[in-house]
Amino acid sequence: MADDAPTRQGKAGPQGARGRPGEPGRPGPQGHPGRPGPEGPRGKPGPQGKAGLQGKRGEIGPQGKPGAKGEAGPRGEPGPPGQLPSIEQVMPWLHLVFDAWEDHRRMREREAAEREAAEREALAANESGDGSDDPDDDDDDDRKDKKKKRRKDKR
Repeated sequence: MADDAPTRQGKAGPQGARGRPGEPGRPGPQGHPGRPGPEGPRGKPGPQGKAGLQGKRGEIGPQGKPGAKGEAGPRGEPGPPGQLPSIEQVMPWLHLVFDAWEDHRRMREREAAEREAAEREALAANESGDGSDDPDDDDDDDRKDKKKKRRKDKR
């Protein structure tokens, strides 16, 4: 309860004088220094520092456009004619070419014969008349029959 009681009686006295800027205040009655005063004006700037190290080089920029193309020079003299391959060197290649041509011709003939045979069979099947002259008959097979309903009362 003693903490709740005020330590001073009466009104506080007038405000004291402010200290000078930049100086600490005068010591108080118990020997503590006072608060520092407000800051003073800013000083003038110091001397310029020395330059730092040189930076790294940048990438190479775009190259310039090439100049106009000049006229073509005079044509040179033709060189000596080259040597043709001998017939012994050419014959194996000729055999390969002729064999491939024969295989190709035989295959075309075989395909043509198969095509003709298939056409003849199709014509013969149509002419024989296997009883299906109406093309709509095929559609009936594709239809599903309706399911007969079972009634509970009629068993």
